[in-house]
Amino acid sequence: MSDIQQWFYIDASGQQVGPATADQLQQLAIDRQISAETTVWTEGLEAWVPASQVEGLIPAESVQPAQPVTPAVDPYAQPSAATVTAAGDGDYPIPLTPKANFKLYLSLYISGAVLLIIGMVKNAMDAPTAEEVMANSEALQESGYLGLALLIIGALLLVVPSILNLVFLYRAWFLIQPGGASITPGKAIGFLFIPIFGAIWIWIVLFKLPGEWNNIVSRYANTTGAPRMSIGTVFCLMFIPFIGTIIWAAELSKAINFMVSARIAPQQQPAAPGGLQLY
Repeated sequence: MSDIQQWFYIDASGQQVGPATADQLQQLAIDRQISAETTVWTEGLEAWVPASQVEGLIPAESVQPAQPVTPAVDPYAQPSAATVTAAGDGDYPIPLTPKANFKLYLSLYISGAVLLIIGMVKNAMDAPTAEEVMANSEALQESGYLGLALLIIGALLLVVPSILNLVFLYRAWFLIQPGGASITPGKAIGFLFIPIFGAIWIWIVLFKLPGEWNNIVSRYANTTGAPRMSIGTVFCLMFIPFIGTIIWAAELSKAINFMVSARIAPQQQPAAPGGLQLY
C-alpha cells in the first residue's frame, strides 16, 4: 500500500471527489477548480473541514476564487459529533475501501479447524501405549508424523482468518471516520499489539464499534438501510470464540459490503473484473 496521504473533497456541484494527493489539490487550486473554502477530508480527521483549516494543504499564493456555489446546504458537509444532522438530511460520504471476502475467511477457518481435529485424532490413534514403548524403544519414531503434519497445516490455515478479522475490523472503523468516529482505524488495530494494554484495548474497540456504527449510519439517507451491528455478537465473540468469530466476521463483512455497494451504486460504475479476491 502507498504511504501517500489520500484526500477527498466536495466539488462545486456538491459531489464527493477523490482520492487525490495534496499536490493534486494544489494544482486544482491553481486551476481555480477548488478554493480555500472547499470542504476536504482524509483519514485521521474527525469531520470534513475547509481546506484553509489544514495548514500547508493549499498555499495562500495558489488560492483563487472557485466557481460560484449555490447557497443550498451541501448534503456532503460533515458536522462535528456535537452537531450531527438528523436522518435523511443528506448522503454519507462513504470512504473508498475494498469489500470483505467472507467466503474466503469461512473456507480457511473451517479447513484449518478440521485439519487440527483430524491431526489430534490421528496422533491419539497412532500414539504407542506404555507397554509398547517399554517393549520397543523406537515405537515413538515408528508412530509416524502424519498427525503432526496435519496439526501444523491446520494451525497455519487458521492464521489467515485471524489476520482477516483484523482487516475487517480496520475497514469497519475506517468507513465511519467521516461521521465522527471516536477511534481511528490505525489506533483500533495498532494498539492491540501493545503488551498488556492490548488485552484491555480489544474490549474497548469491539464494544464501542456497534454503538458508533449504528449511530452514524442511521443519520444519513444513503446509509439508513445499512446492516446494524450487535453488542450480543461481541459478547459471543469474546466468550464463545470458536463460534463467535464466525458470526462476528459475517456481521462485519455484511456491513462493510453494504457500504462499498452503496458508494458504487449511485455512480453506476461497472462491476470489477473477475478473479480471486484475497481479503
